[in-house]
Amino acid sequence: MKFLRIAILFTIIFSVGFARVFAQNSEYKTASAFTRITTNMLGYNFIAKKIAQGVLKKTLKKTADGEYKVKFDSFSGVDLKKGKFRGLTIQGENISAENCIYITKLNMQTTSDFHYVDYKKDPMIFKTDLPFEYQVEIDENDLNKTFAFGDTFEMLTSLIPLMRVEKPKLTIENQKIRIKSSLKMPFAKPIKFSMSAGLKVENGKIVLTDVVSSGSNDFASKLINIINERNLLNDINLSIFKNTETKASVNTINIKDKRIYIDGNFVIKKTES
Repeated sequence: MKFLRIAILFTIIFSVGFARVFAQNSEYKTASAFTRITTNMLGYNFIAKKIAQGVLKKTLKKTADGEYKVKFDSFSGVDLKKGKFRGLTIQGENISAENCIYITKLNMQTTSDFHYVDYKKDPMIFKTDLPFEYQVEIDENDLNKTFAFGDTFEMLTSLIPLMRVEKPKLTIENQKIRIKSSLKMPFAKPIKFSMSAGLKVENGKIVLTDVVSSGSNDFASKLINIINERNLLNDINLSIFKNTETKASVNTINIKDKRIYIDGNFVIKKTES
């Protein structure tokens, strides 16, 4: 009963003083310690996190289908409702971005300690930069679906007149990507083709390197150029929010246990006024 009386008293004080407390704060300041304590006691922070996480999950699934876990590190429920938060972690699995890039696992974490997004505006307004670190995991199945459903394959065939190219089969072997296909020309037997290549990062982008081909060097050269031009980050539309600019780069890429591991950074830039 004593706790209940204290909680009721805090609620009355909070409801009377709420506007006065926030009127003293600038737009970019967070709620006072008193407000944080009282709202946390009443469970408002917990409820605000659940609502915000649910809204963000829906937004992510509209942008890139998959299964997501979202966690906000909030200052308080009042701040989170206003779009101010300390940090954000996103975990995703079996992701399909724009039906052209497939990813087994994705982890993202914000890298600064204050973020402010006015999500009530349409379009959303980013009051601060929103910087992330990310880690991506891609397996053989992802690679083959990317080639099967993306436009890389169609671009390749359009560049080779009078030749039909079977959709390639991609595997990960000996720390390299191996691509197998057949080239078919009118009135000729199919020509089997295979090539292997390693992966590296150049100027923040993923490129194929150390290419070894069993067939036409001209075909291999065209294929490599297309894949390098259509790298992972170029194919994903990161500028999913209007009137914002998104910059991304790859830091490292490694192949291990038949999977590709990528980590890097991207920033959703503050909305220009």
